[in-house]
Amino acid sequence: MPPPIRVSEFDGNLSEFLDNYRYQPILTRKLDHLEGVSFTPELLNEIVLWKVDRYVSLNRDQLFGIDALRNLKPGEHDKARSVLEGLLDVHGVDLPMASTFLRFRNPSVFQIIDRHAFRALYGQDYKLYPQTALKKKIEVYFAYLDDLRRLCDAKDLDFNTVDRVLYVFDKETNGGLSKGKITE
Repeated sequence: MPPPIRVSEFDGNLSEFLDNYRYQPILTRKLDHLEGVSFTPELLNEIVLWKVDRYVSLNRDQLFGIDALRNLKPGEHDKARSVLEGLLDVHGVDLPMASTFLRFRNPSVFQIIDRHAFRALYGQDYKLYPQTALKKKIEVYFAYLDDLRRLCDAKDLDFNTVDRVLYVFDKETNGGLSKGKITE
């Protein structure tokens, strides 16, 4: 493989590369026009999410779908299948992020699934990737929720906070996570 080309050694028109810039187009346009806008915690968070390519933009129907989940009762997580499918179809949202939205909407039904919680519960690495089939992700998540309920019953844990217990347990007993490609 040849060595990288330094931009200072390029003989062409560098400005033409800007024509191919398509990074977070809607948010980039917004952030490029901040003249006269005061920085707020919300704006700083948008800039951070832009930088790490994790900015998520949900439409009104998706937000309404999440809100409707507040009425579900424990064990009714399967009724959220279409909402979860819609979330997993959004750029920047994978199962750990989608489960976080659901958990904060209704913690008595949903809990966060991430690498630490998964490893704590199953004793193995979380092996779902962005390219994993959507159906597989949903099956794993719903089975995880069922397994969490069984764990809570067996260990007398509060389901509403069990994701936090798993997170701390895993960090303190199993250590850090590998720095591989998975970021959630």
